[in-house]
Amino acid sequence: MKNLLYAVLAIISLFGAGYTFIYLEGKIGLGTIFICGFLFGLFLMNIRLNLKDNKLNSYKRELEKESISSDTNSSRVKVLESKIEVLEKALENALKGK
Repeated sequence: MKNLLYAVLAIISLFGAGYTFIYLEGKIGLGTIFICGFLFGLFLMNIRLNLKDNKLNSYKRELEKESISSDTNSSRVKVLESKIEVLEKALENALKGK
């Protein structure tokens, strides 16, 4: 939604620069064109930075999911190892009892 707003503002500033170029002359026209161009560039860079931030945040979420899944896998392995140890001890005790 932000990107759409910035795109609309960028287009408005571009049209403002075009209008200024056609209808205004002299220093006022040049100043207005400069301001409109500056705003256009500002809005375009804002769109680009928002897209980059969104990609970075999604990549961070992916890494968090992977780390959580690896933690759960390692805890499962620990549980299974402890069960194996208990079963081995029970087997040794059963064999000694015969």
